[in-house]
Amino acid sequence: LEAIGETGLLHVDRKDVRPIFYELQNRAEKLLVTTEGFLRFLKLEPAETTASKSGGEPGERLSGIESEIASIAPEINRIANGLKRVEAEEIRLTNAQRFAEALLADGIEMERLAGELDFIGVKAVILAKERFESFMISLKRYDPFIVYGKLSEGSTAIALFYDVSDGDHIVTAISRHEGHELPLEYFLSKKAESVRREREELERGWLSLREAYGEKLLHFYRELKRLVGIFGVQSALKKTKEGYLLKGWVPKREVRKFAKALEYAKVTFSPAEDDAPVLLETPAVLRSFETLIKGFSYPSYNEINPTVPFALAFLVMFGAMFGDVGHGLVLMVAGAVIGKRWPLYRDLGNIYMLAGAGSVLFGFFYGSFFGFHDIIPHLFFSPVEHVDLSIYTGIAIGVFFITLSFLLNIFSLVKRREFSSLFLGEGGVLWLLIYWLAIGIAVKALVFELPIKIELSILMAMVLFLFLALLIRRKNFVETLLDTLIRMFESAVNTISFARLGAFALAHGALFLALFSVADILANADTKSSGYWFIIILGNCFIIVLEGVVVSIQTLRLEYYEFFKRFFQGGGVPYNPYRLERNE
Repeated sequence: LEAIGETGLLHVDRKDVRPIFYELQNRAEKLLVTTEGFLRFLKLEPAETTASKSGGEPGERLSGIESEIASIAPEINRIANGLKRVEAEEIRLTNAQRFAEALLADGIEMERLAGELDFIGVKAVILAKERFESFMISLKRYDPFIVYGKLSEGSTAIALFYDVSDGDHIVTAISRHEGHELPLEYFLSKKAESVRREREELERGWLSLREAYGEKLLHFYRELKRLVGIFGVQSALKKTKEGYLLKGWVPKREVRKFAKALEYAKVTFSPAEDDAPVLLETPAVLRSFETLIKGFSYPSYNEINPTVPFALAFLVMFGAMFGDVGHGLVLMVAGAVIGKRWPLYRDLGNIYMLAGAGSVLFGFFYGSFFGFHDIIPHLFFSPVEHVDLSIYTGIAIGVFFITLSFLLNIFSLVKRREFSSLFLGEGGVLWLLIYWLAIGIAVKALVFELPIKIELSILMAMVLFLFLALLIRRKNFVETLLDTLIRMFESAVNTISFARLGAFALAHGALFLALFSVADILANADTKSSGYWFIIILGNCFIIVLEGVVVSIQTLRLEYYEFFKRFFQGGGVPYNPYRLERNE
């Protein structure tokens, strides 16, 4: 099991896990948490470990570590609790110092009073500002001498001098008004000196603990990490006549390496089935898009990796709706900054950079640079000046990606050898032919205004053939009829839905027209004034944020509901191999 873990290749089959070794695993996990706490207290990083090879059975090794930790724990806990106590004392001393400074202006020397008064009761109280008036009224009948000052924005420092016979009433009033009493000893310099000496002694003890147990705890940490992994895998073992059996998956290209590493075990390989885990292999430049795929669903085995077509569709759709060279460059810079400054959001930063590149490309197509169309010439057309062409271009992009989704599904069905679904299933060959024939009919009728009777007859014959084939298989007339009509309706709606690519490109241009109109009005048509350029810059920032969010949402919606539905099944399990750090 240790040899398997050190290869880091086997994804263990845990479907039939039995809780045989759960007790050992729980002990190891609790001990690991304790050890991590000790290492944090001693300010040691687990990466510093140079543990040597351990021998013996895992259970024996766990018991040995438990014994060692039990002998170390009291010393560490004593120093840790002592330091916590000293920190609390230091907070009280700090409060006392601030308290004394707040009342010094009134001639109240708290250190002298704390050390010299014997027959007059004295209390130092910190009280919330809003409770002060009520507190003063509650003490009026006992007639104490009171001096107070501002301690902070929301609290008041109060020195009470009272007859000792009224002590219980004073304490009750303080408690009722949630006051915080500072013991008088914290105003004495000898108390501060005592706390300082105690801290120095505890810090010397802390250094001694670090030197005495640091390496040992680092070794225990690494060993416990191994044991937790081993006990977890032991629960997946099955007892057979020949010994113990462990099932799992390894990448096909790593088969020889895996078998060579296991000198104490017999290894048998067989082809993976549909329940196998999935190891995505995506080009590095597009790997960040895996985050968006996993957020929807993880691909299943024998399904194509959807990341590359997803990324391609994302960049084209986003760019078509957000086409502007200047805005694209801003997104690219923002993505680079996010990825470098906040490593946790590196994937988001990379997506911003690639989306920005798509915007730059379509910005050249549209000839738009921060909304200006006279700086760079357009390579294709300006959306605002060609409304119909914008809408038709969006639909054409939709036809391309819907066709691509059909082709990807056909490829997946061939790969999975699902030949019945290949021809009759949703996203199959016959539906692709029907879809393209319908597109051809629409183009011929709407664009070229030519007769389409023959094409419509062929389309109806194909739909009827598909309906009869499905009816023979399902033997349910109503269900088959509704399913056929719904699929035809969805294909039409999905295609028309891509018109939003052109619509948002138009909206993008319309926002610029509004921005320039406002800038001209407020700057009195003086395009050279500082006010004009301030409005233009502010407006561009607003458009980048607003349109960036809206376009991102629309792009993901088209991806998930129009593009993914024909070829992506999901429901897979990510490849997560059992892995142990290799001992030195």
